[in-house]
Amino acid sequence: MDVLTPPATATRTRAADRWFATRSAFAAWALAGLIGNIVLVISGAIVRLTGSGLGCPTWPQCTDGSYVPRSAVNHHSLIEFGNRTLTFVLIILAVGTVVAALRSGAARRERALAWIALAAIPFQGVVGGITVLSKLNPWVVALHLLLSVALIVILTRLVMLTRGVGAAELPRSLRRLVTLLFWVLMVAIWLGTVVTGAGPNSGSTGAQRNHLDIETVARVHALSVWVAVGLTGIVLMQALRRGLPRIGRWAAWLLAAELLQGAIGYTQYFLGLPTWLVICHMAGIGLVVVAVAWLWFGTDHRLGSGVTA
Repeated sequence: MDVLTPPATATRTRAADRWFATRSAFAAWALAGLIGNIVLVISGAIVRLTGSGLGCPTWPQCTDGSYVPRSAVNHHSLIEFGNRTLTFVLIILAVGTVVAALRSGAARRERALAWIALAAIPFQGVVGGITVLSKLNPWVVALHLLLSVALIVILTRLVMLTRGVGAAELPRSLRRLVTLLFWVLMVAIWLGTVVTGAGPNSGSTGAQRNHLDIETVARVHALSVWVAVGLTGIVLMQALRRGLPRIGRWAAWLLAAELLQGAIGYTQYFLGLPTWLVICHMAGIGLVVVAVAWLWFGTDHRLGSGVTA
């Protein structure tokens, strides 16, 4: 058996340190995990919009007796299998994040978030399997997306911690307003899944719908978004009036993301849900969630010592 020479061992050790044992490596793994989970949301939208939700008609196998597409391979099975494969990429990223957290001497809170993300991704995969076994029940499909949203929130907080973004000092009333804004947007996203469940893009021919009137639920969803936009505008004005430039900057980024997302939402609705616009709308969910989570955690003093806003 060949024995590694000391120089080779040292080289491998230095490479492992660069990949896992530094603070910058930990931050990079956390950011990669965040981006990967946003990509998963987009990938799920592509599966649904191409009608490929049952391209692999069973789970955990793709077809009876095979974990990969074999008989009657078509673009639906390849798209769905590709989406499933992305889960393993996310697990690799999550494992890398945990290893980097341990080797870089991360704080207990950071290690906990890394472990939560690692545990949540396989669970997310199981929920994805249930969506297939339920023949794309729209309420289960909605849960699948909402779990991705929760992961994006968790990983946003982890990214902030790894980059040393502390919490800003805010008056209690403004902090409560930011908290209200966060939860209003979470409700708006959930209402968006209800609209999807009432719409034509079911993910597969014959998949069940929630049987709600799409115009009614779309209006309720739009109203919730406008409430969030209004609250964001108030936070922005309060931040500027109180001389809190950092909070104002974060609120401005969130407002821009909300307005862009709203414009895409209205356009896709009136144009009859063109595929490319719906995909853009799903990508926008990731941007809005990161922006509102950044603002929310950036005003939470449990994130770190208070700093000037």
